[in-house]
Order: sequence, then structure tokens, then C-alpha cells
Amino acid sequence: MKKTLIIAAGMLLVLNIGTARGQRIGYVDTKKVMERYSGASDIRQEVNRAMESWNREIALRKQAIDSLERELEDQALVMSSERRRLKREEIKKRREALEAFVKEIYDPGGKADQKNRELARPMAEKVGAIIKKVALDNNLLMVFDSSVGGVVYAAKDLDITDQVIEELDRAEGRSLKAAAGLVIFPLLEADQETSRKKYGKQVLDLLWSAVDRSKAYRPLNKREVDDLLKDKGLADRAIGETRAYELARILNAQYMTLGQVATDAVSGQITITIKLYQVDLKNLLLEATEQARDESEMAGAVDKLAERLSQKAQGQ
Repeated sequence: MKKTLIIAAGMLLVLNIGTARGQRIGYVDTKKVMERYSGASDIRQEVNRAMESWNREIALRKQAIDSLERELEDQALVMSSERRRLKREEIKKRREALEAFVKEIYDPGGKADQKNRELARPMAEKVGAIIKKVALDNNLLMVFDSSVGGVVYAAKDLDITDQVIEELDRAEGRSLKAAAGLVIFPLLEADQETSRKKYGKQVLDLLWSAVDRSKAYRPLNKREVDDLLKDKGLADRAIGETRAYELARILNAQYMTLGQVATDAVSGQITITIKLYQVDLKNLLLEATEQARDESEMAGAVDKLAERLSQKAQGQ
């Protein structure tokens, strides 16, 4: 899916506000803004549901073809040549139909692309209007999207991302009260398949975004966490509870998470386990597990885990 690119496409604004002196060109990180937008989670879930339905249809069609091929192989010796020919033609037609269906769904401009654009358009229009307002307030002539590259260097005072997020918070009626700091440590990849597909990194990114959207906690910047781990010689290494508590205190976080991702070698099912700790009391508050049948369901599983974390925060 090309959600970020599709949304970002409407974010380069050229504003007709005259030629007054002092006008400048600014930039905004739309990826960060979209991570903050509460409606993005609903859009992702709806797109995932549609993709799950399409994937089930693809799987069923493939199973039917496999069944026909096994039938042909098992009965080839007792079939007439004409029946074998007809069976092969049927298999060929079904394969061609399956290939056409996959292209119809997943090729550029296909149904998945169209669904994403259809759902993302109102959100992009709303965020685009907020970006335009902030740009006008700052007397900016043009705004670039830094999340898609192209901005080699720009002064920090030209970055309007935080201002856009503040306006978005106001538009959605969010409380601006500071949330407790939460450090989300890298997840353990429990097996070779999980490590090969880098599911731990994917889940970490999804969880960080979901927690940030929920506003139940303030997730610490991932780069800040990565820099500390590198400084302590812990990059790409499993982190135990004792060491995690030490690192969380250095980062001044009130809460922390540890977890792991595992993939079933036979079914491909992905199991995600997250543990939430209160740092000062060294207390395990929650251990939650969700499963995804495959990678396409991973985001939905992580959203459920983030919701469990949010509920725990509300109960504190």
C-alpha cells in the first residue's frame, strides 16, 4: 500500500498571498502529522479489512487450482487423452483468471490503490487545509513535504510540523495535557523467519505510531532510544528487564515496554507479545498477546495491543 505517498501528494502548497517582503518557503513532515491524525487508524483498518477479503479470495482460487492439478496427477493414467486435455485447459484458464484478478487488485491504479485513495481523500483535504492555515499565519509562499525526500537542508524555523500538529489537535478537540513518557524498546525476534522478514522492526514502528495516536502515553523519540542503545553497545541485541529499567531511567520515562514477535513455521501465523512496566516501581502492569494470520493483519493486531496499553493507562 502507498498510503503515505498518496496522502503526501496533496501537501505541496503554493499559496497566492502576494509578494510582500519576508515571505519564505517552509516544510512539513506529513508522515509525522498523519501519525497524529486519529482518523488514519480507521482508514488503515478499513483498507486492511478489504485486503484481507481479497487475499482470502486469492487463496481460495489457488486452492481450487491446486486441487485440480492433484486430481489430474492422480488420475492421469485412467483418464482419456481428451479428458486430460480439457482438464489442462481448465487449469490454464483458472490460472490466467487468478493472475488477472491479482493484477486487478494490486497493480498500480488497481482496487487496493483506489480504495486507499478514496478513504484517504477526506483526511488529506482536512490536513491540507490546516497546513494552508499555518502557512498563511507564517507568511509562507510555499510548503514542501519533507517526509518524501527532496529537502537537502532547511533551517529549523521553517519547519511548521509542530504547529500543524497543534492545529490538528485543536480541530479534533484533543487535550494538550502532557502524557506520561513511554519508552518502547526493540522487540525480540524469536525465530529465523521473524528475523529474516524484520517483523520486530515493523511491529516497533506500528506500535510507536499507534501509541502516539492514542495520546495515552508520550512515546519517546525512536532515534533518541536508538542512540542510547548504540552508546551502551546494545544495538541489535536483546534487552533484559534489569537493563531496560536502567535505560528507561536514563531516558526519564515513567513507563516502558518490552516484547517479542514469533512466526509459526508451518502456518505463518505471527504472534506479538507486549509487556508494559512502570519504571519507578519496577512493576509489570500488563502482558498482552495478539495474533495475525499473516503480515497483512499485523497492523490490526498492533492496534489492538495499543488499545490494551491505553486502557491500562486510563486505569492508573
